[in-house]
Amino acid sequence: MGSTFSCYEISRSGMYTSQRALDVTGHNVSNVDTVGYVRQQLIQSENRPATYTGYQIGTGVNIDEVRQIRSLFLDNSYRKENSTLNYWNTMQKTVEDIEGIMNEFSDNDLGNTIDEFFDGWEELAKDPESRACRESLVEYGNRLADTFNQLSQQLDQIQENLDDQIKDMVDKINSVSEQVAQLNGLIRVNEVMGDNANDYRDQLNGLLGTLSGYVNIKVTEDSSGMFNVTIGGTSLVNGAAVNKMICKTNASNGAFATVLWEKTGSEVKLKDGELLGLIEERGDVNGDKGSSENGSPVESGYDETDVDNDADAYNFTGDSGNLIPELRTALNMLVSLMTRKINAIHSNGVGLDGSTGTDFFVKIDEDLPFQAGNIMINPDLDDPNKIAVSATGASGDITIANEIISFKDMEYFKNDGLKMGIDDFYAFIVNWIGTAGDQAESAASNQSTLVQQIENKRTSLSAVSLDEEMTNMMKYQYAYNASVQVMNMIDGMLDKLINGTGVVGR
Repeated sequence: MGSTFSCYEISRSGMYTSQRALDVTGHNVSNVDTVGYVRQQLIQSENRPATYTGYQIGTGVNIDEVRQIRSLFLDNSYRKENSTLNYWNTMQKTVEDIEGIMNEFSDNDLGNTIDEFFDGWEELAKDPESRACRESLVEYGNRLADTFNQLSQQLDQIQENLDDQIKDMVDKINSVSEQVAQLNGLIRVNEVMGDNANDYRDQLNGLLGTLSGYVNIKVTEDSSGMFNVTIGGTSLVNGAAVNKMICKTNASNGAFATVLWEKTGSEVKLKDGELLGLIEERGDVNGDKGSSENGSPVESGYDETDVDNDADAYNFTGDSGNLIPELRTALNMLVSLMTRKINAIHSNGVGLDGSTGTDFFVKIDEDLPFQAGNIMINPDLDDPNKIAVSATGASGDITIANEIISFKDMEYFKNDGLKMGIDDFYAFIVNWIGTAGDQAESAASNQSTLVQQIENKRTSLSAVSLDEEMTNMMKYQYAYNASVQVMNMIDGMLDKLINGTGVVGR
C-alpha cells in the first residue's frame, strides 16, 4: 500500500507544482508592460525517492524557488555605462548653453566688438581732432566692456544654476538611497520568512539603475540577500543603513557647494555620473569671486613692464577639467592683458586738452582684478578730448594711437606656449569651446549606443515574451490535467481493489 499512496503524492505534487507554475506564468503575462519587471521562472526538482528493499520509487516533484531571469553581469555593466552616459549628456548640455551665450550677441558678438574698438582707433588716427571719432571710440569701448561684462554675468548665471542642480542632485541621491535601504529591509524580512521578494527586487534594481545615472556606484549582494552600494570605496547603502551626502560651502563670498559625506565630512570622490558632470561644468572650486581657481587672473602690476611680464607668465592650457573656470581663465587673460596694456600705453600719451596719465579702462570693483565682469570705460573720458592720441601733444603726432592699433596684432597671448594676437587668441577660445562640445556630443552618442546594446541584451534575457509565456501556459495546463488523470486513475484502481474484489472480511 505504501507504493500506492506514494502515487497519490506524485500526482498531488504534480498538480500543485503545475498550479504554481501557472501562477508564475500569469504574473509574467500581467506585467508584460510593467517598466523594470523581470520575468520569473519556477524552478523545480524531483522529490527524494522512497526506498524499499531492493528498489526505489519516486515521490513526485518539489518547488525549489521562483527566480528572476536576469544577469548580474549585464546589470553591473548597465550601471557602469549608464553612469558614463549621464556624465557626457550633462557635459554636452552645458557646452551647448555656453556656445549659445558666446554667439548670443549677434551684431554685438565679442569678436565684432573687439574689431570695432580697434577700428575706432584707426579712424581716430586719421583725424585726431575729430570729436565725432573720439565719441565713437568711447562708444566702441563701452560696447566692448559691456559685452565682456554681459558674457561674465551669463557665465555667473550658468554656474549658479549648476550649483543649484548639484544641491538638488544630492537630495535625489539621498532620497533614492533611503528607498534602496527600505527595500533591502523588506527583502530580508520576506525572504527570511521563506516568501518570494522578487517584485521588491525589481523595484530595487530600478532604483539602482536610476542611482547609477547620478553617480558611479558599485553594487554587491550579501548573504542575506540585501544590496550594498558604494561610491569610490565608501559605503552609500549598507543593508538598511544609509550614509547620506551633504552640500557645504567653504567660503562666504560667492561660494559654491562642495559635496561631502555627512558622517565624516570628507569630500565625495566621484569618477562618473551626472553629479560629477555638474561639478566639473560649474567647476570643482570654492567659487570665491576673484579667486584664480575660478578663472581670475593674478596681476603683478599696472606698469607696462608688469603687464609684459604677466603676458610671458600667462599660458592657457585648458586642461584642468573644470569647464567654466577654464573658459573664464582664457577670457580673463584676454581682458586683463588687453585692458592693462592699453592703459599703460594710453596713460603715457597726451589728450587733446593737454591731460596726461589717464587710463582708458577702469575697474568696477577695485578689490578685483581686471577681468570680464569688472571693466568699464574711465568716466573721465566722458570728455572725449582726454583721449590720448599723441605722445607729445604735437599736432599730427599719432604715436599712441599707432601703438594701440599695433597691439591688436602683437603676439601677446599664449596657448600651450604658442604666442598669438588678440584675434587668434579669441578664435582659439571659441574653437576650444567648440571642440569641447564636439567631444561631449561624440562621447554621449557613442556611450548611448553602448548603453542601448547592453539594455537590448538585458531585455532579450529578462523581458516577458508573450509567445513564450503562452507556450508555457499550455505546457503547465497539460501537465496539471495529466496529474489529475493520474489521480483519477489511482482512485479508480483503489475503488476496484476495495469494493470490487470481494476481499473485504476474509
